[in-house]
Amino acid sequence: MKQDLTIPHATLDGIEAFLRVAARRSFSAAALDLGVSPSAISQTIKALEARVGAPLFMRTTRSVSLTQAGEMFHARAAPAYAGLADAYEAARNLGGRAAGRLRINLMRGAIQPLFAPILSGFCDEYPDIELEIFADDGLSDLTAGGFDAGVRMGEMLEADMIAVRLSDAFRFVVVGTPAYFARHGRPQTIADLAGHRCIRLRLASSGIAPWSFQVGNREEERQVTGPVIVNDFGALMVAVRTGVALGMIPEPVVADDLASGALEMALDDYAVSSAGLFLYYPSRKQVMPKLRALIDYARDHLPPELRR
Repeated sequence: MKQDLTIPHATLDGIEAFLRVAARRSFSAAALDLGVSPSAISQTIKALEARVGAPLFMRTTRSVSLTQAGEMFHARAAPAYAGLADAYEAARNLGGRAAGRLRINLMRGAIQPLFAPILSGFCDEYPDIELEIFADDGLSDLTAGGFDAGVRMGEMLEADMIAVRLSDAFRFVVVGTPAYFARHGRPQTIADLAGHRCIRLRLASSGIAPWSFQVGNREEERQVTGPVIVNDFGALMVAVRTGVALGMIPEPVVADDLASGALEMALDDYAVSSAGLFLYYPSRKQVMPKLRALIDYARDHLPPELRR
């Protein structure tokens, strides 16, 4: 006899809220992502826990974490929900029309060089796509976070991801203002940085990033010191432009400043190269027309210094 697989009414209610809280480890952050109030998220999760019959989160004044039941529920709910979302998108895009919300998880340093040149034109050309850009320097779980794709440097990607190259390789360069070099001199060797003020970048998951240099055929890391620590390339750029210290920044980000003379380069011979920027998505995920539209548009409209 054929089994009845009817899903009970309201079983799917609250799953998106649950997955978003689990990904963000915060009710308020999840509420912000979903465009609702924190109290609405809290009530939704309470209702879901009542239906499940077990608490899914441990809540304190400082943190939110999954209970054992929550971890078990997440392990099964996340791929199932992603499958439903994929099925919905596949049906919606059956006619090949690029439409719907496109959520991109983007490293902060890529926002200015990658999206500033294409954002306005892309939105004009594809008015049925609602583009959501989520700035994040960590390697977030795309499925759990509800993202269609992410953008990272090639060396950061995991092997089970499909990666689409968006840019050529580019260098990380040491830059400063003419006023800084006039006041402090220009370093000629990596060792000279010990006598210079340097802006340091705090990473999302691994402390303060060292500065990397190409020395012959090997890459060498150096810890630098200075009066400013930031956790964002935009803030790093602001600090460098004030002349307070030197910064290490992707060359495409400072191309205009270098061309205008607002910033100057140092230690050019030691600049290390990145593999370039890649858009990535899980290997099991189908490329929907809305994502294909972004990939093709970016490749066609990125500036020459980035375009592959």
